Parts: sequence; C-alpha cells; structure tokens
Amino acid sequence: MHIFIGGAYNGKTEYVRRWIGDQPAFFCTMETVASAAPEERLIISGLQDWLRRSELSESEASEAVRLVSMHDTVFILTDIGRGIVPLEPEQRELRDRCGRLYQQLFKEATEITRIWYGIPQTIKRSEMI
Repeated sequence: MHIFIGGAYNGKTEYVRRWIGDQPAFFCTMETVASAAPEERLIISGLQDWLRRSELSESEASEAVRLVSMHDTVFILTDIGRGIVPLEPEQRELRDRCGRLYQQLFKEATEITRIWYGIPQTIKRSEMI
C-alpha cells in the first residue's frame, strides 16, 4: 500500500495521476470503491470527508478501510492534524479520529510520500518492495 499525504491543494492528486501513468486505476472515495473493475488499482481519497459523513464507529471505519486495502492500493490523504486546533468539539473529534486512522494506515503502508506543493518527499519505504 502506498500513501500520499499533504495539505489541501498541495498537488497530491495530480502527482499521483502522473505517478500512475497508463496503469489501470480507479480514483474513488470509500463510498464509490465498490464500483472499481477487478483489474483497476484503487486510488482512494477523501477519507476525512467520509469519516465526517459516516455514522460508523471508529473500529467499524478502521475495519472498512482495512477491507479495501490491498498491497497495491493507494491512499491520497489530506493532512488535517497541523495548524490551529478547531474550536468546535465535533471538528476536534474528527481530527482525532482521522489521526488514529492515518496512524493505522501508516503502520501498514509499504511506502509513504509527502507532497508539499507538488514536491514529493519519501518518508517511508519498505525494503520488501
């Protein structure tokens, strides 16, 4: 599993589109992941929005993400844990839930790339790739 993470509008999706090239890939969200064809690589984004809209418990959300995560799955994640702590309790809770889910994904990922305004920085690379 490869994760691309960065701030909002930092060029993550465009970078992944170039990185994937001509490979069969399905850009989706957790809500649309089931529409992928079997030969398509999953490129999943919008996890924080899915968590906000979802009524799943934290463990149910974690399991749902685990079920769609394969060795070639790609996640495009928006870093929402930096900056000003939200005043609203719901927003703080979302940020915490998102952070814990990201920790799970980071632990399982073979590669993690931070995208900072279109510039990639490898922050994890497994020797087993």
